[in-house]
Formats: sequence, C-alpha cells, structure tokens
Amino acid sequence: MGKISDFFKNTQIKQFNGLSLPSLPRQFVLKSVNDANINPHIVTYFYPKSPISEQYRRLRENIKSLSRQKNIKAIGITSAVTEEGKSITALNLAVIMTRDIDFNNILLIDCDLRCGVVDLALGLKSKTGLSEYLSIGTDIDNILFKTKIDKLTVMPKGSIIENPSELLASEKMQTLLAILRKRFDLIILDTPPILPIADAGVVGAQVDGMILVVRLGKTQKGMVEQAEELLVQSKVNLLGYVLTHVEYHIPEYVYKYV
Repeated sequence: MGKISDFFKNTQIKQFNGLSLPSLPRQFVLKSVNDANINPHIVTYFYPKSPISEQYRRLRENIKSLSRQKNIKAIGITSAVTEEGKSITALNLAVIMTRDIDFNNILLIDCDLRCGVVDLALGLKSKTGLSEYLSIGTDIDNILFKTKIDKLTVMPKGSIIENPSELLASEKMQTLLAILRKRFDLIILDTPPILPIADAGVVGAQVDGMILVVRLGKTQKGMVEQAEELLVQSKVNLLGYVLTHVEYHIPEYVYKYV
C-alpha cells in the first residue's frame, strides 16, 4: 500500500487512497421520542438510504472482505489531529455493521479516555466505563451498555483518569480484548488522535488493524505523514483511510480501500 502522502498535490489533501464520505446532510432531522438523545450526525441511523450511508456500506463490505482473508475482528479508528470526524466515523460504522445479517452483536469501545463522546452521542447516561475496568477492576458486564440501536453494545470511556496511556498499554487491556473477541462478532474502538498523544498507537498495536480518518480541507500533508510514521513505529496494521467532509462524489478515487 502506497503512502497516503503520495497522493497530495499541494499542502492539503486533494486525492487519496481510501473511502470518500460526503458532508453531512443539512436537512432537518425529525426524531421520535426514543431517538431524542441520539446525535443527528449518525446518518446511518437517521438516513439509512442516503449517499453517505451507502458509502459506509461500501466500507462495511471492504471490512467483511478483509475479515474473511485475515480474520479482522477488532478495528481501531483514529485521526492525525482533533476535529477530523473520527468519532462520528466510528459511530456510523458501528451502526451500519448492525444492519448486516452476518453480524449479530457489535461492540463499540470508547478508548478516548480523555475526551470520549460515544456515550453522549448515543444518549447513554453512564458513569462507569473502560477506565474503571482498567484502574479498579470493575466487572466487565457492569461497563457494557445496550443501546437503542439493535445489536449495538457500547463500552463508554468512564471517568477521566490521570494515566490513560499506561492503562491502555496494560495487561488488563490485552485481557479485556481477548475476552471481548469471544463475545462479539466485531469490535470497533474509537481512539484519540495519533499526533497529540500516544494512546492511539498503544491501542492500535493490540487490534487487528486501524483506519485513519482524514478531513478534507483541514488535514495538512505533514500531519498525515507524521500520523503514518507513528502508526508504523507502533507496529500498527494500517488498513486504509476514510476521507471526511467531501462535498461531492468523485468515483475515480473512492472505494479503493486496501
């Protein structure tokens, strides 16, 4: 797989090898009472027939194909820096996976122990999560939460702790993932951005592969190059890329997912 930076034409991304996601729909979301607390940017839930949901289906099929070839069961989602759309990508991917008949139970883990938003995006009012398991040994079943979305379970970040990198690199984390692999068909891990802190590389080394989210018009060439280098140094299997905030569909370079 060639480096994503090979596809740059100037200081910002113009083309690259990955999946293209259009900007989010601007129309008003009419929610039911049961949906009231779910983030409207989870378009695979609110707009299952939209073009962007179709893009996520393409991503799902690519992941399924990889899984058959290499037994991909745990996937991390990261970005170079903040505000690139990694958490929304993880949420939408988790939801679209639940729509597939081959998957009966999907787990979304919020590994961003500093600034995670997964629980809020899904309207969960959880006070415990991954940080409690890693720091004080809370029972696993006490930090697994069913959501309003069928077949989707979430493990929230939990309370803010002082040493997230060390805890994510601990034997407890490895043990947890080994247990969860036996209980769920697919695990998606929303991790922090790779450049500011070490957490994403730490988690990435423990999963089967990672997807790098890149925001069109924001992510600089140098940032993506640094992100790639850090992932390689952490011995992370970089599966491919997702380009977010695309205004229109360019069929020549989307869907080319490695």
